[in-house]
Amino acid sequence: MVVPDFGLICEIMLVAEGFLSARILARKFITLYELCKELLSKQDHYDWGLRAIKSVLVVAGSLKRGNRDMAEDAVLMRALRDFNTPKIITDDLPVFLGLIKDLFPALEAPRKRNVKLEEEVKKATLDLGLQTEDAFILKVVQLDELFAVRHSVFIDGGAGAGKSEVWRTLYHTHLMNDRTPTAIDLDPKAVTNDELFGVINPATREWKDGLFSTIMRNMANLTHKGPKWIVLDGDIDPMWIESLNTVMDDNKILTLASNERIPLTPTMRLLFEISHLKTATPATVSRAGILYINASDLGWLPYVHSWLDSRVKDNKVLSRTERPALSICFDKYVGPCLDICNTKLKKITTIPDLAHVNMLCYLLESMLDAQKNSKDHREFTKENYEGLFCFCCVWAVGGALFKDQMSDHRQEFHKWWVNEFKTVKFPSNGTIFDYFWSLTSRKFEPWSSLLKPYERDENQPLQNCIVPTVETVRVQYFLDKLIQLGKPVMLVGGAGTGKSNILQDMFAHLNSEVFIVKNISFNFYTTSLMLQEILDKSLEKKAGKNYAPPGQFRMIYFIDDLNMPEASVSPPSLSCLCLEHF
Repeated sequence: MVVPDFGLICEIMLVAEGFLSARILARKFITLYELCKELLSKQDHYDWGLRAIKSVLVVAGSLKRGNRDMAEDAVLMRALRDFNTPKIITDDLPVFLGLIKDLFPALEAPRKRNVKLEEEVKKATLDLGLQTEDAFILKVVQLDELFAVRHSVFIDGGAGAGKSEVWRTLYHTHLMNDRTPTAIDLDPKAVTNDELFGVINPATREWKDGLFSTIMRNMANLTHKGPKWIVLDGDIDPMWIESLNTVMDDNKILTLASNERIPLTPTMRLLFEISHLKTATPATVSRAGILYINASDLGWLPYVHSWLDSRVKDNKVLSRTERPALSICFDKYVGPCLDICNTKLKKITTIPDLAHVNMLCYLLESMLDAQKNSKDHREFTKENYEGLFCFCCVWAVGGALFKDQMSDHRQEFHKWWVNEFKTVKFPSNGTIFDYFWSLTSRKFEPWSSLLKPYERDENQPLQNCIVPTVETVRVQYFLDKLIQLGKPVMLVGGAGTGKSNILQDMFAHLNSEVFIVKNISFNFYTTSLMLQEILDKSLEKKAGKNYAPPGQFRMIYFIDDLNMPEASVSPPSLSCLCLEHF
């Protein structure tokens, strides 16, 4: 196997970019990349190969031409630092910056800042109702810088890290400045490979166009000079990503099975929104720029501030004290609760911190709105806010904790809570999960107080009868709160635990003049196309491309046996992803 001489290649390219001390700088460049390979942690998205070298050298050349008075080593140091920093994880960043400082001692070249762009991004961020966090603004600017030198970019980060908001904010920035941007997002894992790129019918030899090929062809035919992005929101799968290799490399051509060749025009970009690159080959990783968003870059606090801002903006607050009271509660309770659940307790499945905070905000919103719309005009005190918050926090964080015959993590959470927080007193009998916050009495009441005497309908089959218990009342309470808000709900439990019966009983008591319920049962052979047809069948076309339930009804889709469809080669199943994208 022939190994390329990286040092010589780098030297020649530096000379081509106009550097005079190319040999010394090339040696430093290659030394840095070799040390990064050895000293930094092994990450799927790290690439220290020739394509990465070339991209940095292009950036260095443009920096040199734009800063003719700057020393050459300072120019290269800035290019190496600014181009690689976006993909370095938090733990590796001090090591990387230390290597830069060792190889380029006594150099303090500040990061090249586009102040005008940063101000535009801040305006767009506020316009979208988001928070102008420095880390967030930096990620948006870094994405724009990557688009300037790479036509394919991976935004890599966990669920809830802010990947979607980063590119949407940059898109909105272009929109506010009349640059006529175009962006179409799709989930490549929600459809089959043939549906994505097209297929030739073996019997008739007729060509059926694919989703991606249609989008790319339509974008290539757009004549305006604004940025055009195809956003692929879904984890990398070798089954479809290998078909894009010719688009992602310097050819910039999509070759279809029909022998059609669709070019990627100079204003078009491919943007991949992913959570990991475990199944991607090194050849795929090297073809794109990487913007890595660490979980700690943004966290959950900006989301909370945006939610509190939206309540003030929409005039939903109960009183002037609502925002400060809730802000204190978020700071006091949420962080410790998330820490204990992530380190010492077990959940039914992996749930990101932002999902818990989402649930907390949903519960708070439903109960605060109920209080605002009630006839109870008593002042909502600081103690009332804290009691209500504790109830919502217990269920938002502890509701997904695992419990079986061997271990009860809810019981462990109860013990920790009682020892940790003593300001709000739960009743001493039972656990914190045995009580709810009553808006009427303004105190904790047992769930058993919501039980009503059971009267059996003689016309109803015996197997469909549900005798209310504390557990069924508890589940239906939260389901009702979330459905009234229009939020999706996933009810998880073993076979035969009564999930379907609880939901059917709740649907029977919904207002039939407001809600329509559509039952969808999954099985092993359910496909994404079948699911799409079932979802669309109950809707009617409104204005433009919009579909909605008939009249003014609200639609509830009840998906039964979500775990049944056949898993694809690289999970999750197509039907589940199609549902998520829908």
